[in-house]
Amino acid sequence: MAAIVLMANAPSALAQDVSVSTVVSGLSDPRGLAFARNNDLYIAETWTAPGTLTTTNCFQSVIGPFTGGFTSRILRLRRGGDTASVLADGFPSSTAAVGDNFGLADLTFDGQQLLALSGGGGCSKGHPEAVNELLAVDRDGSRRSVANLSAWILANPGQKGVEQFQSPDYEPDGVWFGMTRNRGRILAVEANHGLLVEIAPPVGSQGTAPGPTVSLVADLYKMFGDNTYTSIVAEGRELYLGTYGRFDNNFAGAIYRLSPRGNIQVASGLTSVIAIAFDRARRLYALQAPIFDGGGAGLGSLVRINDDGTHTVILSGLASPGSLTRGPDGALYLTQCSFHCAPGTGWVSRVVVE
Repeated sequence: MAAIVLMANAPSALAQDVSVSTVVSGLSDPRGLAFARNNDLYIAETWTAPGTLTTTNCFQSVIGPFTGGFTSRILRLRRGGDTASVLADGFPSSTAAVGDNFGLADLTFDGQQLLALSGGGGCSKGHPEAVNELLAVDRDGSRRSVANLSAWILANPGQKGVEQFQSPDYEPDGVWFGMTRNRGRILAVEANHGLLVEIAPPVGSQGTAPGPTVSLVADLYKMFGDNTYTSIVAEGRELYLGTYGRFDNNFAGAIYRLSPRGNIQVASGLTSVIAIAFDRARRLYALQAPIFDGGGAGLGSLVRINDDGTHTVILSGLASPGSLTRGPDGALYLTQCSFHCAPGTGWVSRVVVE
């Protein structure tokens, strides 16, 4: 259980019209955030308890071997409440030898149906009996599978998966990281192979629609190059994608746009973009989370993207931030201590930018 507290170490606001407060603390690797129609806040935790080292003959990337567990979970903070309670737990989770944790990656709503993007399963993550998937989670914490993303990407690895099969960077089950709902579609982005997919049928229905459950929207690796695609946000008919960069390019981040107007890069000169979001004024923000910010050193930042593709720092001193969303009140909400921090040290911040 996580109680609302005052922020002990506030980040530095670089403008007088920015205010920051803590919504909830005591979290363990908080990642995805989603607001329900009644303004309850749902939080995905990727925290992993000590698991079991995989003994199966699975291909694993250079950051392995992995230990697998079932300790990722979803918390609910009721509107006007002062504590967050566990809605559902026992989701697949894993920890790499280098300390990276994987589990529930993102949350969103399709109407009143909560959806969870699970990324801690698969043989390559030390879970030969579990899969990466999209799940529908009900109010009582029960869940059902909407789409098996491990099976889909194994059959549809994309151009990078074919070209770099079992390279040191290869992840056969994929690294599913961000998703959004746009114009009746559920869209998910996979970071490792660089794939953007649409997941159907509409998950508000218990029925099964004919045709494939998962379909490819864009091979981002083929379209924009070899980047770590971490985040997606929709604005009207346009989709924006944030990239984390790679080891070999000093984690040079960027933002790309998929649009009827043309598919282009709209911002560069960023570092380790982990999440993006629009505010009510249609201003685009990027959350930067440098990999060397492990343990919450306070090297992360929130920046606003200008019309010319440059950026302005809004907040600095963020501790290992992990996700960003706009709340129903118009404020921006972000998680901190989302990576490489001790269990129970993460929190959610509310940021108001005038």
